Amino acid sequence: MDRKEHRKAIARRFSQEARRFVEWADGSACGDCLTAPLGLRRIASLYTEALELPQPWSESVSVQPTEEPLFLEARLNQVRLRAAAIPLQHYSEIYTPGVPPDPPVVGDLADDLGAIYRDVALGLDLHGRGRVDDALWQWGFGFQARWGQHASSAIRALHCYLAQEDPSGLSADA
Repeated sequence: MDRKEHRKAIARRFSQEARRFVEWADGSACGDCLTAPLGLRRIASLYTEALELPQPWSESVSVQPTEEPLFLEARLNQVRLRAAAIPLQHYSEIYTPGVPPDPPVVGDLADDLGAIYRDVALGLDLHGRGRVDDALWQWGFGFQARWGQHASSAIRALHCYLAQEDPSGLSADA
């Protein structure tokens, strides 16, 4: 498989996981409430798949400006509203674990889900329009600079919440 086809295959695989996350977060696949166990699984799966995105992301990126699709703001509002169903809303977080450590700040799970959703949905829109390299850049750069940090924070917060409040949520049966 040549390099271009390999990149397309990775984008196709990532887009499948991205679509699962987006449909879960905005309720377009199922109107069920968001739950902490499923949230942990969706975010962790997306994060894991992002680790396979090819480098460099900027290969063959078009010079066409990327506009936010008209549907995005309404869907982001839906994600934020749905996130309220998860019992964990705010959590303590340290942004950069250096020495000496930064003081803790308050993390917001709805904000995390919205940030992940925005960047992933923008990439899905680009991918759906055949702009594979632009989608890879959107997903990869966003993963490094923005949504990856939100995902890792949400994963830790959801894991800690489930470990303390609902340990059954950490099992395969959840």
